[in-house]
Amino acid sequence: MSDTRRVGLSLSPDEYDALVCLAKHRGEATATTAGRFVRLGLLEDGAVLDLPPKRRRGPLDGNASSKVPWLPPTARQHAIEALCSRYPHELRAVSSDLGSDRLVAERLAALTVWRDELDAGFRPDPREELAFSAELCAVSRWLEERGRRRLAGSGRA
Repeated sequence: MSDTRRVGLSLSPDEYDALVCLAKHRGEATATTAGRFVRLGLLEDGAVLDLPPKRRRGPLDGNASSKVPWLPPTARQHAIEALCSRYPHELRAVSSDLGSDRLVAERLAALTVWRDELDAGFRPDPREELAFSAELCAVSRWLEERGRRRLAGSGRA
């Protein structure tokens, strides 16, 4: 038995539509996304809160096609674009056509989920932020090296 409480929210039609769209974009239930925003607002207002409830990773709305929130990466396209905007220097080597490179798309999609969890307070340990930064730098180096190898390979023809 969990020690959580439920509350109803009144939203305008535009607010509701935006919330549903964001929840679908994040691959989670609408109530979970709403709960993230409430928690974030409380934290920003100075509230001292316990750890957030564990995130359920089950299928969203009966869709059992993917049990992980970063697959398929096409469902995280907007989040990948936002990540590239947030870290333009580190992700400058990302190709504009991620559909042609599934490995890059999946790694970036996984990073977006990690970033979302950090931003929502699901990972309150500061070492998680440091680990994310280290992985972001590692992906940055990997992308740049991969790009150099591709350029060198295409110049040999």
